[in-house]
Amino acid sequence: EREVIIMLKNVDELLELCDDFVNEIDDFEVNLNTDFFCFPTTNEIFISVLASANSIQEFRENLYSRTDVHDISEFTWSLLHEVGHCQTWHIMNDRTINRCKHIKRKIERGSIPTTVYYGLTDERIATDWAINFVEENYDEVQAFDVEALTLLTKIFIDNDIDLES
Repeated sequence: EREVIIMLKNVDELLELCDDFVNEIDDFEVNLNTDFFCFPTTNEIFISVLASANSIQEFRENLYSRTDVHDISEFTWSLLHEVGHCQTWHIMNDRTINRCKHIKRKIERGSIPTTVYYGLTDERIATDWAINFVEENYDEVQAFDVEALTLLTKIFIDNDIDLES
């Protein structure tokens, strides 16, 4: 494992907001990284303030084909998707987990198209969890989303991140 050092101004408020939000669900630790991911067995969730347009588009297409809730940001959906991994990993058997890991390695190497990713059992289950959570807690999720987007905008401005390029 390599350590990633992220030097962005004013991310602590966003981390605290995310931490407070997900800790209403379970005991999580939220950290910043260059991508969204988690360690489900230890409830560690990593968030990112930037993502590639292609990965966001694929995530959005998969998600919107499965829910009518389209007014929550990809940031919040991604956070809840990672919570979903942490909340559901234990329902899969070792064979399923290993199969998903094997296919993800093939996707990373480019031998399988990335579109296969969202159909993997662990990804599908995590997204299902997120969709159910949003549908059952819509007002709370929407309020969090508004706050998170406000803080993200502040981070972009404070760090001179140009979203148009």
